[in-house]
Amino acid sequence: MAFPSAPTPARLAAAHRTMADEPTTTEGSVVRTPDASFLTIAALSYLRDDQKDLLNARCQFLQEWGRLTDEDVAEEAHGLYKETRDIVYLETAIALFQRAADAAPEPDEDLLSRLGQCLDLHYDARRDIDYLHRAIAALQSAAQLTPDRHFNKVLRLHNFSISLRRRYQSLHTVEDLRVAIEVDEHALRLNSDGDPYMLAWILTNLGSLLNLRFQRFGKLEDLERAIVREQRAVELTPDHHPYKPTLLHSLALSLRLRYQHLADLADLGRAIAIERYAVELSSNSDPDLPGRIEHLGSLHWLLFECTAVREDIDSAIACQDRATELTPEDHPSQAFRLHNFAMFLRSRYERFDDLADLECAITMQYHALKLTPNDYHDLPTRLDNLSSLLWLRFRRFGALEDLETSIAEGKRAVSLMADEHPGKAVQLKNLAMSLELLFLRDRTQELFSETLSCYMSANSQALSSPAIRLQSARYAVRLLDSNPEFSTAETLLAAHSRVLDVLSEVVWVGHTMERRLEESQKLGQIVSSAVCAAISVNAVAKAVEWLDAGRSLIWTQTMSLRSPLHDLAQVRPDFARALEDVQVQLQSSINAPSRGDAVGLMVVKFGANDYYYTADRHRGLAIEHGRLIADVRRLPGFESFLLPKTLSALVPTSASFKGAVVFINLDRSRCDALMLLPDSDSTVLALPELSLAKAEALRTQWQAYLKQQDVRERSSSSRYQPLSGRVSSPHVILDRLWRWIVGPVLKALGMDLVNGDRKRLPHITWCPTGPLTQLPLHAAGIYEDDSGPRVYNSVVSSYTPSLSALARSVNALTLSTTPGVLVVTQPDTPGLSPLPGTTLEGARLREVFAASQTHSMALNGHEATTDAVKLALKQHSWLHLACHGCQEITDPLKSAFMLYDGRMSLSDLMVTTADKAELAFLSACQTAVGDEKIPEESMHLAAGMLAVGYKGVIATMWSIMDDDAPLIVEAYYKKLHEIRGAETLGAGETGAAYALHEAAAQLREKVGEKNVVRWAPFVHFGI
Repeated sequence: MAFPSAPTPARLAAAHRTMADEPTTTEGSVVRTPDASFLTIAALSYLRDDQKDLLNARCQFLQEWGRLTDEDVAEEAHGLYKETRDIVYLETAIALFQRAADAAPEPDEDLLSRLGQCLDLHYDARRDIDYLHRAIAALQSAAQLTPDRHFNKVLRLHNFSISLRRRYQSLHTVEDLRVAIEVDEHALRLNSDGDPYMLAWILTNLGSLLNLRFQRFGKLEDLERAIVREQRAVELTPDHHPYKPTLLHSLALSLRLRYQHLADLADLGRAIAIERYAVELSSNSDPDLPGRIEHLGSLHWLLFECTAVREDIDSAIACQDRATELTPEDHPSQAFRLHNFAMFLRSRYERFDDLADLECAITMQYHALKLTPNDYHDLPTRLDNLSSLLWLRFRRFGALEDLETSIAEGKRAVSLMADEHPGKAVQLKNLAMSLELLFLRDRTQELFSETLSCYMSANSQALSSPAIRLQSARYAVRLLDSNPEFSTAETLLAAHSRVLDVLSEVVWVGHTMERRLEESQKLGQIVSSAVCAAISVNAVAKAVEWLDAGRSLIWTQTMSLRSPLHDLAQVRPDFARALEDVQVQLQSSINAPSRGDAVGLMVVKFGANDYYYTADRHRGLAIEHGRLIADVRRLPGFESFLLPKTLSALVPTSASFKGAVVFINLDRSRCDALMLLPDSDSTVLALPELSLAKAEALRTQWQAYLKQQDVRERSSSSRYQPLSGRVSSPHVILDRLWRWIVGPVLKALGMDLVNGDRKRLPHITWCPTGPLTQLPLHAAGIYEDDSGPRVYNSVVSSYTPSLSALARSVNALTLSTTPGVLVVTQPDTPGLSPLPGTTLEGARLREVFAASQTHSMALNGHEATTDAVKLALKQHSWLHLACHGCQEITDPLKSAFMLYDGRMSLSDLMVTTADKAELAFLSACQTAVGDEKIPEESMHLAAGMLAVGYKGVIATMWSIMDDDAPLIVEAYYKKLHEIRGAETLGAGETGAAYALHEAAAQLREKVGEKNVVRWAPFVHFGI
C-alpha cells in the first residue's frame, strides 16, 4: 500500500485520534496501519514527495509482516538521515522515538538509547543546545537502566560520555567533564577484554576528555595519559577501518598540545606525519575531512614558527584555504577556520612583511568575530588575535586608533579568560606589549605600572607554558632596565627573581638530556644579568644565591634525584618510599635516546617507536616526581623540600671548611668577583679591567695556542711547537688573567703575599663563569718578569662547578683511614694510539701504595672493561684512571674515558653512584673541559666524577704528555700520603689540592716555569 500524497487537516486530525486510541503491544510498541503511521510522520515533518517515496520503500517489507511501529519507521528515517544528511528525516526519527518512549509502560533503555543518539546527531548538525540537553538525559537514563553484564552496557556508557564531552565543549561546565571521564573509565573497565574496535573508541574518547582537562587545568599528566590512550587506539585499529582517520586526528591533536607546552620538535614532527596520514585515509565525502586538513595546516604553521621556512607557512595557508572552501558559510566551524587563517597570515606578515597579508588577516579576524557568539568559550583567543594584528598595524603605520583598539580588545580577552586557563599567560603578555607601546608614547607612571603588572601576571600563570612565562618575566626585566626612572630596586629584583624561578621548568628533568642541554645553552646570559642587577643594588647574598641556582642546573637535578630522604621517612614513610622509587627509575631513564636517534621529523612513521616510548616513560616519571614533591611540600616543616638553598645554607662554616670561594660573574654591563669566606659576609669586588668581550677574546687566544700546540689527546710523543703566526703567547694571556682578575681578587682577600711569608699557603676555590671556565686561572701570573707574581706562589687553587657542588662534597666528606685504591691503566686501547707511559705510571703507583701499605687493585689493558671498572669503583674509595679521554664538542654527554672494550661516558657517570667514593685522579686528556656553548653546565668528566660521589677530583684542562704523567702522579700520591699521615688536614679538606700543588711544582721545576702547557693542565675540583 502506497503512502498518500499529501496530508489534509482532516486526515491529520484523524491520524492523531487513531494513534491515541490504539493499544500497545506487550513490548510497549504501538502497532499501526501504514496509513496511520504515515499520517504521524506527515503531521510531524511534512515530508516532501521524494522523501515519502524513500520512506515508503524502506517500510514496505515491514508492511508485509503486518507490523509497522513507531520505532520501525523511526529507525528507517534515522537510516535515511545518515545516508542523505537531510535533517527532516532525523527530526522525524526523533519525534517517533520520543512518542514510543513516552508510550512505553516502563522506561525502555533501548528506546532511550536510540532517542539519545538521534538527539545527539541533531545537535551535531544544528548546534541547538536544547537537543544536546535532551540527548544527555536520554543517554544517561539508558546507561543507568542497563545492567553491567548486558552486552550493550559499554556502548551506552560510551555514548553518554561522548554527549557529556560535547556539552562541556559548548558550555565548559567542569562537572560534565568530570562525569564524562568517570563514565568512560567505567566503560573501559567493563570492556578491557572485549571488542578491540569498541576499546579503541573508548580509549580515543577518554584521550580527548583528558586532553580537554589539560587545556582547562594545565596538568601535564592528563595530556600524557591522553596520548598513551590515543596511541593504543591507533594501534588497535587497522588502516581500512572507516574510523581510523578520526583516531589518528585525535592523537595528532594531543601531540600538538604537548608540543605547544613543552616545545619538543619530535612531537610536532610526529603530529604532522600522523595528521597527513589521517587526511590520506579520509574519503572526499567525509564531513570531518575539512577539520583534518585545517589541523594539518595548523601544524605546518607551528613548524614555520620554529623554522621560518617559507614553504611551511605556504603549506599552512594552502591547507587552511582548502578547509575553508570545503566549509559552508553557516557551518559552526567557519569562524574557527577564519581565525586560524588570520593567524597564519599574521605569521607570514611578521616574517616577510607583505602588507596584503596583514590587511587580509585583519579582515578575516573581524569576520571570524562576527560569526562568534558572545558566550563562546574561545572568544578570548579570537579577540587576542585581533589585538595582536592591530598592534602590528600600529607598529607599521602609527595610527593611535589601532593601538587603542588593540588594548581594548586585549583587555576584553583577558577579562573573559578564566584565571586558571593555561592560555591566559599569552593573552596577558600580548596585552602588556600593547600597553608598553602606549607607555613609550605617553610615558606615565600609571601606564608603566599597568604594563609591568601584566608581564608579571603572565609569568605567574603556573599552568601556562614555561617558555611563555620565562619570556614574560624577561620582558618585565627589559621594561625595568630600560626605564630606571619608573622602577625601583625592589621591582627589579622581583622581576629577575621570576626569571630565575622558572629556569628549572625550562630545563625540565622530564625533557631528554639533549633538549635540556639545548635549553641550558640559552640561559647563561640571563643568569649573569640577574646577578649583575642584584650586585648593582647591593643585594650580595641574593646575587650569590642566583649565581649558584642558575649554574649547573642539570647536575643539580641529577643530584636531587639522589637526595637522602631520612627526615621525610621519619614523618611520612609512604611518601619517602614512593619518592625513592620514582627517583631510582628517573635515574635509570636519564639517558633516554635523543631526537637524533629517532627517524627524521618529517618522515617518521605515525606509530610510536622506541624513542617515543622511552621518552614518554621518562616524561611520565618526571611528572610523577614533581607531583610527589608538591605533596611533600604541603607537609609541615617540608615547605622548602628540594628548593634552591639560601646563602646561609650554602656557605660552609669555618668548622667544616677552610678557604675562600670566589665566583667571577661576567655580564655585558659589568664584571665582578663575589668572594665568600666561612663565617663572614660575602663581598663584591668590581673588576673594571675585565669585560665579557675581553674574556671571550682571551678564550679564543688560549684555544688557538692549544690548537697550535696540538694538545688534543694524551700522547707518548712530544708535539709541542714554537709559536708562529698570529697565535698569542700564553704568557700574555696569563698576564691579563692576573692583572684583570686574579691579582685584584688575591689583594682584596689579603692573599697576595709570596710563599716565604707563610708557613702554609691559603686555599682558594674558583668558580668562574662563561668563557673563563676554559681558562687556567690557577696559572695566572706575570711570567715575563722573573720576579713577577704568580698565583701558585700565593695560594693553592681548586675549582668547583657550583657552590652547591662544593657544599655537597663538604657535607658528605668522611675521610677514609684505610683507603682502597682502584688503578686502571690502558697502555694499548684498541683503535687508539699507544700510551706506554701508563704502564710506568701503574708501576710507580704500586710502589707508592706498597710503601704506604695502601690496599690497591689494578685493572690493566684487557681487564679494564667498562663493566669491570663500574663495578670496582663502587668498592674502592680512591680511583686512578690512566687512559685516553675525549671531550665531544658536538655532544658533551658522549665525552668519555676510553676503556678496553668501549667508552665510559659522561652520561654513564650520571647514572652511577659510589657510596665509598672519596678521591679520583683522571690521568687522561681534557677531563676538566666542558662545552664552550654551555659553560655554566660544567659538562665535563671531572664534574661527572663529583656527581658519582667523589669529593675531590684531579683532572686536566688539556691533554698531557705521556712522559709527564708518571712524575706528577708519583709526586701527588707521595705528598697526599704525607699530608694524611701528618694529620695536618684542615676542615673540609682531603689533602688533594695541596698534594697536586706540590706535584705540579715538581713538574714545573723539571720542564721549566714558562712551559705552561706541560705543567698547568692538571687542576683540582672539589675539596
